Amino acid sequence: MARGEPSAADAELIGRLAALDVAVSAAQLERWRGLGLLPRHARVWLGRGRGSVSVLAEETVAVAAVLGRHARSGRDVRWTVIAWYAEAGRPALPGQLAVPEPPWPAVREALVWAMRRSTAQRLVESARTAARGSEEEQDVFYTEAGRVVGRGPTGPVHPEVMRRVLEDPDAELDQGEDRRRRRGAVSMVAATVMGAGEVGGARLVDALATLMPGLDWTGVAAAAGRAEEAGEFDGWIRAGAVDPFGLLQAAGPEEMAAARHAAMVLAGIGGLYVMHGFGMPDNPALARLRAVLEESGLSLIAAQMVPMMINPSGIVHALTMCLAPEIAALAGWLESVLAEQAGTGGLLWLPGAKEEGPKAFMQAWIDHLHELADQARARRIGTTQDINGARPSQDVGG
Repeated sequence: MARGEPSAADAELIGRLAALDVAVSAAQLERWRGLGLLPRHARVWLGRGRGSVSVLAEETVAVAAVLGRHARSGRDVRWTVIAWYAEAGRPALPGQLAVPEPPWPAVREALVWAMRRSTAQRLVESARTAARGSEEEQDVFYTEAGRVVGRGPTGPVHPEVMRRVLEDPDAELDQGEDRRRRRGAVSMVAATVMGAGEVGGARLVDALATLMPGLDWTGVAAAAGRAEEAGEFDGWIRAGAVDPFGLLQAAGPEEMAAARHAAMVLAGIGGLYVMHGFGMPDNPALARLRAVLEESGLSLIAAQMVPMMINPSGIVHALTMCLAPEIAALAGWLESVLAEQAGTGGLLWLPGAKEEGPKAFMQAWIDHLHELADQARARRIGTTQDINGARPSQDVGG
């Protein structure tokens, strides 16, 4: 066999992957094997001095397929491992291979590496330095925090507001909500790293109310004021008490798998919540699910899970967040609510419709979006005609 030519088993593997619309090279396969990500082919001895041949296993096809789907030119393979790990926790889609679990050591290394180099972790470390430093160093932290948070997403607008804008493009959005969320995020970073006393009661409660809408924070605000007067407010959040990176480093495979499941539950429910704003048909089960999520005060967290679980750089933060017992408990509770609502007849159904099932539900959604697009197109044409003076005269006196 000429140097560089793939073995018969690798040639078969490349062909199987091509049939799945996954393009890989022999060099990629060898690199993945060298990193311990792709199993080596088993060898079968032919006997009577005829040597041996490599045999392609189905698990190898599944592993190579997921690696090929997530690999990108110039992308560190650790990002590929993180994306693989997230996909391994999902049910296999019809016609697709089930995704096996990646090797745990590779997963742990990739997650720790990604968190250590993340902007969020650098911001936490900056806050720790500021907590031990001078006022000038603290000012530097707040400036940098504002810059970092200003570049990141702050979550979608409320679905009802988004739905109103979808139905009426002339409706206005509250531009101040985005600024409030960014200020709240900076305050929460400062409080969790430097302690509650760093931000003060009013500012902390304002941040909580902004990032956890739907709850009545009046009593908490009063309690914070009393704690400050008594000199006990620092105890609300001790400096350094929250350590996401420490949680990630200490997590084993079972804890991380549980966090992955919680993140997937929150992302799924968050997706249903967000899609309401994009005109998705409604029914009592979906309305109840949205109401329960908003009553929990954590609708924004669930909504943020949707984009986070799509991108490898967000997956690491989503999983780390779900290592916290409070978030894991929220996911467990919402999963039970989801099962309860699904048991009432399913989530994707249309009240009073002649046809039932998800297919009819999705078609109704598509038809509604087409109708809105047609209406928007008609408005644009009408506006253009008005501007150009092409609209027929409405002067009845002529």
